[in-house]
Amino acid sequence: MEKNEYRKMYEIETSYWWFLGKRYLIDFLLKTYLSHDGRNRLLDVGCGTGLVLELMKSHGPAFGIELSGDAISFLRRRNLNLVVQSDASQALPFKNDVFSIITCLDVLEHLRNDIFLVEEMFRICKPGGFIIITAPAMNCLWSEHDEALHHKRRYTKKELLNRVVAVNCHVKKASYFNTSLFMPIFAIRKIKAIFKQKSVAQSDFFIPLPGWVNACLYFFYSKELTLLKSLTFPFGVSLLAILQKEGSV
Repeated sequence: MEKNEYRKMYEIETSYWWFLGKRYLIDFLLKTYLSHDGRNRLLDVGCGTGLVLELMKSHGPAFGIELSGDAISFLRRRNLNLVVQSDASQALPFKNDVFSIITCLDVLEHLRNDIFLVEEMFRICKPGGFIIITAPAMNCLWSEHDEALHHKRRYTKKELLNRVVAVNCHVKKASYFNTSLFMPIFAIRKIKAIFKQKSVAQSDFFIPLPGWVNACLYFFYSKELTLLKSLTFPFGVSLLAILQKEGSV
């Protein structure tokens, strides 16, 4: 990710529709899949500037992995100190069978060997525990947004699930999401591609919006995420996979 993207993320992620939607979704999933015995231990792989990790702290000891020193400086501002500076493309610095829930939110697409990270997350996940993955979907949406964030790929649902066939898991849910805004985002990115000039690539998700536009986008996005709790969608801007490690705790 370009260095200035972390600053922009930190400044807007507590109010921007996309990040508010992510927090809404993860909050629901944590409440759904965490056990109630008080022994939960959580991990956010590629925790960025800490919006989700901050949420996870309310459910038990919450650890983070982040490579960027720039991102870690923002994590410290949020008093998120259980963070290991480590490369997610390498062996994860934890013992086997440690975590109840592991989140990996928009991380796999940054790695050349994404399958290795999937295998590592299952190694450190407790039997019966859950791994929550989100990733950008559909190559037709490739744009300077992906270039600014140093993505290697976007996924189809089949491609994402092919990454987990080597591990012993049960797929609890796999679905596209951010479907309602697919066509506007597709149109904007194609138009921008036509008029693209050679310059430093910038993400189109971190651009400040008028308050009423941001509120409208979050309204539609949150309503869709409510439906996602019980439905699956056939296409979308993003993908969600919820995987359970075989065995019992």
